[in-house]
Amino acid sequence: MRVSQLADLAGTTVRTIRHYHAIGLLPVPSGDGGYRDYNLSHVARLGRIRWLVEAGLSLPTIATLLNEDLSPRTDLMAALVAIDERLAELHDQRARLAGLLDAVDSGEELSPLPPVIVTFYATLLEQAPDEALRRRIRAERDFAELGFYRGALPPESVALFDLLDTERIGSSLAAFGDLARDLSDAEVQALSDDVIARIESRLGNADLARRVDTDFLARLYEGFIAGTDGAQSRIAAATLPKLLAAIEDWRTR
Repeated sequence: MRVSQLADLAGTTVRTIRHYHAIGLLPVPSGDGGYRDYNLSHVARLGRIRWLVEAGLSLPTIATLLNEDLSPRTDLMAALVAIDERLAELHDQRARLAGLLDAVDSGEELSPLPPVIVTFYATLLEQAPDEALRRRIRAERDFAELGFYRGALPPESVALFDLLDTERIGSSLAAFGDLARDLSDAEVQALSDDVIARIESRLGNADLARRVDTDFLARLYEGFIAGTDGAQSRIAAATLPKLLAAIEDWRTR
C-alpha cells in the first residue's frame, strides 16, 4: 500500500510518517518503481506508535518501549511520573488563575506583590504631588515586584510594610521627597544603615536568610542602581554590601 493509505488507516498524516522514518521510529519499506510499499506490519507498528503518543509518551520513550529486547516498565513509570508532575503544575497554574480572576473581580491590581504592598504603593502614587516623586516610587515598587516574583524577597518581607495610616503614608512620601536633595555621603550611609536596621528587626533570622538567593538579590540591586539616579541610586549602592554581609551573618545564628 502507498503512504497515503497507511496514513489514512492509522489516522495520521503523511508528514508524520516521514518524520517517524527520519528518526528511525518506523522502518522504511522497500521501494518499487519509486514508490514505497507498506504492509500490515507497518500499519500495526504505526498504530501502536500513535496509541502510545495519545497516552502522552514522548517519541524517544516510545522508541525504547518498542524495542522488544527491553522491559518497558521503567520507561512507563518515568512517563507516569512526568505526567503526574505536569498535572501538579497545571493544578498550581489553575489556582493562580483563579486567584487572578478573584483579584480582578475585586478591583485589585494584578501584581506578584502581596495585596498590602500593592495598596501601599498605590496609595503613595495617588498622593504624590509631582511626577518626579511618582517616578521614584514606581522604581522602588518595580524593584520590590521583581524581588517577590523571583523569590529574592521572601513572602515574610510583607512585615516591612506597616499598617497603612496617615502618619505612615506621610512619612513615606517625605522620605521619597528627600531623595530629590543632594545628600551628603554621611546622610547616604545613615539612611542605608536605617534600611539594614529595619530589615534586621523584622527579617533578620537564619531561616529566612538561608532562603534568600543572594546572587540574584545582588543582580537585582545592581539593576536598580543602574536604573535610578541621585540619592536613590546612592543609597541602594551603599545598602547592597551591607545587606549581603548582614545576610551572611544571619545565616550563622
